[in-house]
Amino acid sequence: MKTLGIEDLYKFVSVGAPEVLDSNSFFFVKKVLNKENNEYHSNIWKADIKEKRISAFTSGKHDSSPKVNKETRKLAFMSRRDKESKESEIYVMNIDGGEAQKIFSTKDVILSLEWLDKNHLGYICLSKNEKNDKNDDREKDKDNKEEKDDRKIIEIDEIPFVSNGIGFLEGRTRKAFLLDIKSGKSKRLTDYEHIYSLKASPEGDKVALMLLEKPEQYPEIFSLFVFDRKKNKMEKMTSDDYSVMDMEWKDNESIYVVLNDHERGFATNDFIGIFSLKERKLNILTKEKDIPMYNTLNSDVRGGGTKDILSYKENFYFLHNNGPNTAISRIDEKGNLNKIEEVKGSIDSINIISDDMFVINYMDSQKPLEVYTLSHGKMKQLTKFNGWIKKYNLSAPEHFAVTASDGEKLDAWIMKPVDFKKGEKYPAILEIHGGPKTAYGYSFIHEMQLLASKGYAVLFCNPRGSHGYSSEFADISEHFGERDFQDIMEVIEKALNDFEFIDGDRLGVTGGSYGGFMTNWIVGHTDIFKAAVTQRSISSWTSFYGTTDIGYFFSKYQVGGDFWDNEDGYRRQSPLTYVANVETPLLFIHSLEDFRCWVPEAMQFFTALRRLGKEARMVLFPGENHELSRGGKPIHREKRLSEIVKWFDKYLKAGADK
Repeated sequence: MKTLGIEDLYKFVSVGAPEVLDSNSFFFVKKVLNKENNEYHSNIWKADIKEKRISAFTSGKHDSSPKVNKETRKLAFMSRRDKESKESEIYVMNIDGGEAQKIFSTKDVILSLEWLDKNHLGYICLSKNEKNDKNDDREKDKDNKEEKDDRKIIEIDEIPFVSNGIGFLEGRTRKAFLLDIKSGKSKRLTDYEHIYSLKASPEGDKVALMLLEKPEQYPEIFSLFVFDRKKNKMEKMTSDDYSVMDMEWKDNESIYVVLNDHERGFATNDFIGIFSLKERKLNILTKEKDIPMYNTLNSDVRGGGTKDILSYKENFYFLHNNGPNTAISRIDEKGNLNKIEEVKGSIDSINIISDDMFVINYMDSQKPLEVYTLSHGKMKQLTKFNGWIKKYNLSAPEHFAVTASDGEKLDAWIMKPVDFKKGEKYPAILEIHGGPKTAYGYSFIHEMQLLASKGYAVLFCNPRGSHGYSSEFADISEHFGERDFQDIMEVIEKALNDFEFIDGDRLGVTGGSYGGFMTNWIVGHTDIFKAAVTQRSISSWTSFYGTTDIGYFFSKYQVGGDFWDNEDGYRRQSPLTYVANVETPLLFIHSLEDFRCWVPEAMQFFTALRRLGKEARMVLFPGENHELSRGGKPIHREKRLSEIVKWFDKYLKAGADK
């Protein structure tokens, strides 16, 4: 059988965003990598369950975000079909026949799309204020032949001033708009800004909005507002005691909300409540159950959009992790909670076709994403886009439990090299996930399979800080690099004792984001690793605080307060503080437009290492952001994997070319 290579990255197909039409059919997005154009292509597909037919429904190369209007049997979606234009476009087409019609386009970045009624769509986009827009138009008319991007002066008056994946905001904020599909005319739905979600009520006369009221002072507190379209009135519903993280209408007078009170900062698991518009009352349903809401299992071969929650026949359905597993649960307005299904894999999206059938996007550690139906505990696969994987020899993760020194149970896994032979010794690479409040589990990760195919054992685990467990387990705030680091090292110790095939003298470590932070931290606190690759990392919490889109509030909760009030804490928890201790050869991989963890985080650590005479290399990717490993330009993703393999081969494989 074949072994998985770097070039096989281009074979993976992602599916997402299931959108139900009726009890027999639904739409979903298919997304692929295109090497020739160095971009992603996506279009919308339709599934007919009874006829067992899966077929392409739209013909564009950048079609996404399908939204069904069941009343009019129309499909709205976002696209970019004009090759010469960089504008965001909205299309509408009749489901029962006819071509897609472009009804609207804008130079602004459209972030989400929803039907409000049979004749109107609501959308959220990054947009400047009208006054600024007019000034921009005058500049464009004055010199419409000149390329101004290279000489543009960026003026900044507020925070956040950057956004990962967007760049400098230049006064743009998230605004909600109403679009008439007949006239193609758009207008502001409300004068409020910093809107992150909108959902129309079942009767369409109200719109629920999730927004930030004070993005500079309280960027972690999202409020629930309801806009009454008939009265043209906007009203706040929730208090500042809770942050609203998500929402779905139960009926026209009540809304299910996902909440967080940040009792343990960002480690706090979300909980569910229901808000009554008539009584102006919020009823908390699941706070004491401490459920790790949403599925955060890591994968580098997903895409196409997700759907984590929905309301169906007045009940609320949601995805959540249970350790490394994914579960679907249901709750009603009285708080009655039922787990419908739990799988040893990753359910990325859910929707409901009928009372006893779900449509899901599912993967496990041996099978990439496909579309399935789920009924009475049985899954039926509908697509076979990734059937090619059956011809490849893969490594199956083997779970092993670790009892930490304080008695806590930790989930950990090892993947044997694909060419494993009993009695031989193999180099091993530790992978560390980001977040820190994400998790590893039974999802497909190309990078890990690639390393296993190259002759490496691969280790990974869920240390303290990870999602999928209790809020207490996830809480490492003000103690980064302490209990989480200890957990990881105890996993390594357990693995070395239990798996004789691991060569303890040839250990490597890598990770991205929080995993990059931890990689930086590890090499400053131990020399057992002979090679390391740190990706989109943090090296100094102080510089991270003021240069990134989340730094000024993320650091406050994770490190403890603002840096000017906690200088010792920020310094103590920064890997850069311990740079003189580093003996491990370190490769830095970073994107030049990563505004989640900006490139100075890599630069300053790299500079210090070279100044100290240490072995270090830095590879920077232009035009990329924090999503390089899972959403970067295809050729850049290929190059990234190549650099990782070459670095580990150089230091961990005896006799490898240097």
